[in-house]
Amino acid sequence: MVTARLLFVSSATTGGSGRSQRELATQLERKGHEVRFVVDGGSEARPTRALYEQLSDLVARSENLPGRRIIEWIERQPGRRTRSAEIDGRLHVTSPIPQNALADQIREFAPDVVVANSLDRLAWRRVHHVCNRHGVPVVLYVRETDSLKHLEHGELPEVLVANAKSLQAALEGLGFPCSFVPSVIDMSTTLTASTRRVAFAINPIASRGVDVIWRLAEAAPEIPFVIQESWPLAPEELAEVHRRLAQLTNVEFRRNAPPGPLLYGDARVLLVPYRVDNRPRVITEAQSNGIPVLAADVPALSEAIDAGGSVVEIDDIGAWVAELRLLWSNQQRYDQLAAAALAHSRRPEIDPATIAGEFEALIEPLFK
Repeated sequence: MVTARLLFVSSATTGGSGRSQRELATQLERKGHEVRFVVDGGSEARPTRALYEQLSDLVARSENLPGRRIIEWIERQPGRRTRSAEIDGRLHVTSPIPQNALADQIREFAPDVVVANSLDRLAWRRVHHVCNRHGVPVVLYVRETDSLKHLEHGELPEVLVANAKSLQAALEGLGFPCSFVPSVIDMSTTLTASTRRVAFAINPIASRGVDVIWRLAEAAPEIPFVIQESWPLAPEELAEVHRRLAQLTNVEFRRNAPPGPLLYGDARVLLVPYRVDNRPRVITEAQSNGIPVLAADVPALSEAIDAGGSVVEIDDIGAWVAELRLLWSNQQRYDQLAAAALAHSRRPEIDPATIAGEFEALIEPLFK
């Protein structure tokens, strides 16, 4: 078996993307590979990020001006200095601008492959450029719809992977060959014996349809709701949550905490009113506990849920309320969906070792 050094670079350490990256790395390490992470550690570092944004804007506006090379050199400096941080028991190299720390990490770690996850378009362009300059093949693992436009200007990876079939189809529709490899999900972390008493939602932000949760809670005051923070909310987002909580007596808000058995410990149904077409790991985690999912009618969500839940049109609040009340009042319907959810979570193709093997097979031709 050929083993390799793999360097993961990402702007996401919290939430599902960060956890799935780490769990994939664990499975790859069990196969003998060496893995290192260079990521945005999530610390404030606002002056550094603001400086980088200004410099990037200046570079874009100085394309044909003298002195551009000097400006580009200056742009590459913010974030080069790194720190070490332990996240979920794994040591990470962190930088507020991980793409600017990548070159030094390539020189130090000498990776055979760089794996890019959850980067914005500007960061992806820089990662691609750095890898090309150092002769290191790069894999782009697409987990969000925001990444679909990353390839428009020719920065093509050696291997393109998507964690949802809908994202794979979208990329192939744009003319880019893409493989489908679902996210690795260690379901043992969040296994629980739920009391099944609340409607549960994770990540109260606009793109995750928090507006639907508020309207649903208002329309069904007899049902208790719990909203769980995923990645730390911005001050204005947190203020809005507390404003809404003051108006609704049937909603509890829980702050971000490490995932474990308590996460789904009282969930009867998981609500996923996402306004983005991605495949969140929370669906599989809930289903592994026999918890049905009620989600927006979005391709990647429907794909992830299968028969273990229901989908409704995102802004049809009447349909949301009707389906939610059915899951409270019709025990036979609930038991059918719960059993289907559990069965769906146990299908062999989402076994973590199997997924890591599929990913390994795709990137193995890139090993030196």
